[in-house]
Amino acid sequence: MEIERVPTGIPGLDELIEGGLPKGRITLIAGAAGSGKTTLGMQFLYNGITASGENGLFVTLEEETADLVRDMGRYGWDLEQLTNQKKFAIVQSPIPFELSEGKVSLDDLLDNIHRQAVAVDAKRIVFDSIASLGLPYGDLVQLRRDVLRLGAMLRELGCTTLLLTEMPDGETRITRYGIEQFVAHGVIALQVTPSYRAIQIMKMRGTNHNMGIHRLRIMGTGLVVTPGEKPF
Repeated sequence: MEIERVPTGIPGLDELIEGGLPKGRITLIAGAAGSGKTTLGMQFLYNGITASGENGLFVTLEEETADLVRDMGRYGWDLEQLTNQKKFAIVQSPIPFELSEGKVSLDDLLDNIHRQAVAVDAKRIVFDSIASLGLPYGDLVQLRRDVLRLGAMLRELGCTTLLLTEMPDGETRITRYGIEQFVAHGVIALQVTPSYRAIQIMKMRGTNHNMGIHRLRIMGTGLVVTPGEKPF
């Protein structure tokens, strides 16, 4: 059976993944600070609304809503207008969430995500980030359980989702906690150095994807991938 694809709209990326991300599935975007994770996520949502008619929800545990709207405006993305049109929404949650007897509860956050996704009829969701989600946790078992709960809720909504997470500097691990990829059907890694940015599709179930490392640039209109161009 052919898997339905959701185009990211990011120049050069879709041709590496058979035309787009698998519809309704979760993809992990891992990268160090400054690698372009948030921009990729927001570009995915903006293109979804303006080119594919798929409304979007951005969940942030790190940024102020006003800062996000202003920063993304530099690419020509008018998020305020899309919000007024009820095509887009931002869920901003502080860290830590709820602490009770040394345990973390993210029930309110999950309820808020679900409520806002339904309110804007979201078809695409970006969660920024799993690395921040894990900060209050002292127990990785509890964190893994809650990451799985988050994934289950996102699948229930039927949205095509990007989970952003931080790739530790100077380590071979893709993710900080080593559990983030268990909830995802695909993993895309972003790399950044003082002289280049790069992207690699590390895993994408049901997809004959390119395994190479490709040049990634941040341009005036957002991210641009140049398939086949080595970043080094």
